This record gives sequence, C-alpha cells and structure tokens, in this order.
Amino acid sequence: MSEQKYLEKSLSVDVYPPLKRALELVGNTLPKVAVDAGCGAGRDAMYMVERGYTVYAYDKSDAAIARLKEVGGRHIDNTLFPQVCSFEQFTYPETAIINACSSLFFCEPSHFPVAWQYLTQSLQHGGVFCGHFMGPNDAWAKMNRGDLSIHSYADIQALFNDQFKLMDIVEHNTEGKTLLGKTKHWHVYAVVAQKVI
Repeated sequence: MSEQKYLEKSLSVDVYPPLKRALELVGNTLPKVAVDAGCGAGRDAMYMVERGYTVYAYDKSDAAIARLKEVGGRHIDNTLFPQVCSFEQFTYPETAIINACSSLFFCEPSHFPVAWQYLTQSLQHGGVFCGHFMGPNDAWAKMNRGDLSIHSYADIQALFNDQFKLMDIVEHNTEGKTLLGKTKHWHVYAVVAQKVI
C-alpha cells in the first residue's frame, strides 16, 4: 500500500493517550508552544493546535508535510508551521511540549544522540516530552535494518535520568497490526516525562 494510504489511515486513528496525558501536565505558566517531531499527516499537530498551541511540526516525508498543509488550512503560518526536516537538523524553538509519537525510532542511530540533545534542550523547565521508543524485541528491531534507533528499558531510564521526572512509562510487547493492517510483533515503550532541571 502507498504512503498516501498510510497517511490517510493515520488521520483516522484516535490521538494516543500519552499525548493527552502530557497536555494535562503542562503548566499554565509556560507559553503554549509545541513541537510535533515526525508529525506525519498531522493528527497530533492538529490536536494541539485545536487546544490553543502554536505547533512547529516536521517530518522527513514531503508527502506527509504536503498532507498536513492540506489538513491545516487556515492555521498554516499562523499557529501551525510545517516543515520537511529530520530529527537532527530541525531548529527547535523553546517549547512546552514535544510530541514524538511513533516517530523517534525512525531517527538514524548515528544521529540520535545529537537529535536527543537538541530536543531535550529546547524543552523549558516544566515542559513535557511524550513519545515512543522501540524495544529490542520488536519485529522490525530484530531485522537488523540499521536505520532504527532501538532502546531497552534501561536505555530509556538513562536518557531521562538527569533532567526529567518520568511520569509514565508503559511497555507494549505483543502482537498487533500496523496502520496498513499487517500483523507484526510490537515492542515499544510509551513515555511521558516532565523536565525538572
């Protein structure tokens, strides 16, 4: 199935609970600025825009950003700023929330440390990260593709050890389906963490 079909399917799926949880945690004192990292067609970006956030959304896919621009309508260049970009090249604004749902494991492993540094530095004190990390038991991880960033539970704890308080970390290690209906074994960690330093 085509990328276009995947993008359309992604728009019809409910927003992940970790993003809703993260939005509840962000304090009222922070400016309502968000980043949607690996935004796809923009389901989560639009969810945040509709809740009063100015959202900077990026994805490495031209097709994804083109679809987001269609979905975003009057919000484009007003409260929604889409951009074709990669995790390590994006210029992060100071932000209250960073959403990386089902995207961050597509960051090239060699680029992940720099991308993670930029991402975490941009979060203000009290800001919240929410997103997914792929675990080593995932079917895609076991393929040894070389282009996926894979993290164990201990790796994730280490990433958030110094500057964050882990609010939620939920492991999913089970059979499931992709958005295109293919069955695979998923091993992902859904993380919500608040910056405390």
